[in-house]
Amino acid sequence: MLGISTVSKAVPSNDIPSTHLFIGMLAHEMRSQISGICTISKMLLSENDSKEDKRFYLSHVNAMSMNVLHVLNNMMATSRFYNDNVAVKMAPARINIRQWLKLQIRQYDLISTLSSVKIKAHFRTTVPDYITTDEIKLGQIVKNLIDNAFKFAPSGTCISISVSYLSDGRLLFQITDHGKGIPAEKIHLLFQPFQSLEVGFSGTGLGLYVSKLYATLLGGDLLLGRNDKRGTSFLFMIDSQSNITTKH
Repeated sequence: MLGISTVSKAVPSNDIPSTHLFIGMLAHEMRSQISGICTISKMLLSENDSKEDKRFYLSHVNAMSMNVLHVLNNMMATSRFYNDNVAVKMAPARINIRQWLKLQIRQYDLISTLSSVKIKAHFRTTVPDYITTDEIKLGQIVKNLIDNAFKFAPSGTCISISVSYLSDGRLLFQITDHGKGIPAEKIHLLFQPFQSLEVGFSGTGLGLYVSKLYATLLGGDLLLGRNDKRGTSFLFMIDSQSNITTKH
């Protein structure tokens, strides 16, 4: 079992050794960032790009490099092995959630331009300005869901992110694409480890598994919302802890 030190409910590991899962999680989080760095680095080698374009590409390389470093530092600092299990805990910090999400979306400026798929975010007025959470793990959830949406979003469409404040003090995120939807026979595999949902897209098959694990850790859950030929929505909740003050 993959245990969580700050949540009473453990996430099933489906009899997969914890060390295997942990290494898979590390590989998953590193792979997409390094792949992006390689793609942009290749663009930088083009002699046809202007200085302005090269500066744009370099800023993305720097952002991706820093992000993968933050993710690795967070995973190493918040994961502990004991009795053949892995315990995962939070590293909470107080963040301005609107500014934070804007920075997350900005990382997709290049892929959004290349794919002609825009990202639009909307906050309900009741959402507090500041919340206390593990921003790295929250970022991994958002990134995994946006990455999946980009895989299936047709050119010329948009990926929408809606954020609401629930009466129990949690935040609700809804991420929606306008792809062809998830095949019905694949739905039961959504949150299982090492299960790739679509032939032709390479990956570790851990994105949704890790996202659900982290959503649970952050006081909520990850669920499949709408799923039909008009597209797919994923919903996840986290505890906002908006009244907790944390040292910066």
